[in-house]
Amino acid sequence: MIRRIFLCCFAFLLVSFPAIAPAETQSVETILKGKLDFIFFTLKRDDVDLAKKKHLITQEVSPIFDFPLMGKLTLGKKNWSTLTKPQKNLFIKTFTDVMKRSYSDKLSLYTDEKIEIHPAKSPKPNKAIIPTELISKENRYAMEYKFYRSKKGWKIYDIELQGVSLVATYRTQFNQVISEGGFDLLITKLGDIKV
Repeated sequence: MIRRIFLCCFAFLLVSFPAIAPAETQSVETILKGKLDFIFFTLKRDDVDLAKKKHLITQEVSPIFDFPLMGKLTLGKKNWSTLTKPQKNLFIKTFTDVMKRSYSDKLSLYTDEKIEIHPAKSPKPNKAIIPTELISKENRYAMEYKFYRSKKGWKIYDIELQGVSLVATYRTQFNQVISEGGFDLLITKLGDIKV
């Protein structure tokens, strides 16, 4: 299952409102397609070793993710509001490092997977959801990349695999750790928490 989830980590990535204008929807789809094309092109290269592939992909893909927002969402409003500013900074740095390391480590599991990108949905003017399918020889896995428009352009704030939210899954695990031992225990165990 971990092998099938590795792209989630890139990845490791609602009342009635007007829809996103077609050009803007195309823009966010183009952004995602460009990043995914880069990932698969790099993974298939024979002229660079795995360590270099990991570096290239992490450097290219990381900017499309809003790791600070994802981290904040994984804690939830209640837990986030109890932290001091230094604790918030420490958590975001640790969370970001874990996310980057997690999808980088899973790159070695790549075999022949492909991605199909479907038309974007626009639940709000500043948000877009792009349904995709991760395809292997034997299975197809439904994935959704959730974007919002930041001041720096479109950013991923969550990914769903087979209807399961990456952010919600982490939030459940983080809440359990915090209830058992508080923030310090969460920081200690963060690298061991799996999704």
